[in-house]
Amino acid sequence: MPSTFAWLDYSDRDRKRAMDIVDLFREEDTRDELGIGVIRDAIADRLFPGTSTIQTRVRYFLFIPWLFRGLNARDAAPDRFAQRIRQQQDRLRESLVKGGQELGVIGFRAGREVQRLPSSVYWHGLRRLGILRFNGSEYEYRNELSHQGAGVVTLTTDDGEPVDDSEKRLWDPRLPDPPDAWLDATTFELAAEEADYLEHRVNMSAGDSLLAHLIDLGMAPGESTFAWEHLAPERLPAPLDEELTHARNFSESMHGAFLLYNLMLAEEKRGEDRVKSYENAMAKWWERRNARSAELTVWDRPRFWALLATWNARVTAGSHTFVESWLESIGRARRVEDVIGDRGLDDLIRNRERVLKGPRARLGNPRALNSWNGASGTAQLDYRWNRPVAGMLRDLIGSRGKKS
Repeated sequence: MPSTFAWLDYSDRDRKRAMDIVDLFREEDTRDELGIGVIRDAIADRLFPGTSTIQTRVRYFLFIPWLFRGLNARDAAPDRFAQRIRQQQDRLRESLVKGGQELGVIGFRAGREVQRLPSSVYWHGLRRLGILRFNGSEYEYRNELSHQGAGVVTLTTDDGEPVDDSEKRLWDPRLPDPPDAWLDATTFELAAEEADYLEHRVNMSAGDSLLAHLIDLGMAPGESTFAWEHLAPERLPAPLDEELTHARNFSESMHGAFLLYNLMLAEEKRGEDRVKSYENAMAKWWERRNARSAELTVWDRPRFWALLATWNARVTAGSHTFVESWLESIGRARRVEDVIGDRGLDDLIRNRERVLKGPRARLGNPRALNSWNGASGTAQLDYRWNRPVAGMLRDLIGSRGKKS
């Protein structure tokens, strides 16, 4: 009997968490096998607020509000709302395809069978950037929509002026209007005024973030794999320099733990080719780490943990101990063989997996090991740089100078 995920759509946060779990199972290489996702996400949210790895193109931050602003109280009927939302987003997908788009179109292959609609992908980001002014889930939005025109809520603009238009109670009143016939055929290309609006929202909602700074600089990302390759931390304002350096140190240090975990799995599965491959990967990781040994030696980890606390990262005692134990051990090592052959690190990773997964832990469990496909959670943390941030920057920066 196949396994399924199910939830009641009353909590936007719970629904997002459940769907993120589904997406992680689809992307084995990015799975959080060692339980540091809370730290990773706190850093990513600080650097690139409003983003998530399942977002694609930046113009969805306008498409979704335009669709929802087109709804009315009649659409809020319980037997109509979900159907209407899906119909409109199906129409958006078809419009993008007619406009010649393919890369980044949510549901391009699945079509009407797509399970995760764009609105659920972008809902949290829309609220974080202040485009969506309603602090609730899509389901709760239906309830609010049904009260439009009843004077239930009184909102004001950023200048303190009352907002009387019911649709603008729920969305930023400065949201640009959509182009004519945009649901017949459209593209991901931003008009200049649309890009200006999105840049303004990032600056207003998260002006001290790395995302806002990179937008202001207007430097296209190129082929950089990480944000610190796109722009050296020392070229940033001091607070961003510090934050990006902490992010880089954590990413580069913990990557070895991901690789060692997979090496241990390969050894238990007796896959000689994979064992050799992970030994080589760990050797390369060690070389990269050695190239920055001076910076890592003076890494102020108490300051790192303090920053995470200010970013509301709910790091458990177990996660803190695991990370610190790993960092202390590799800090004492003199060569990569010391890391691979360290029985203490072997036990550290085995115990960590057992605590996180219980009977589903793969190490020491032949039945669970059969589910390993050769790579699980091996990707180095990039904090959403490759998806979606670099693409968002290209979309925004590429629109500059265009006139509609």
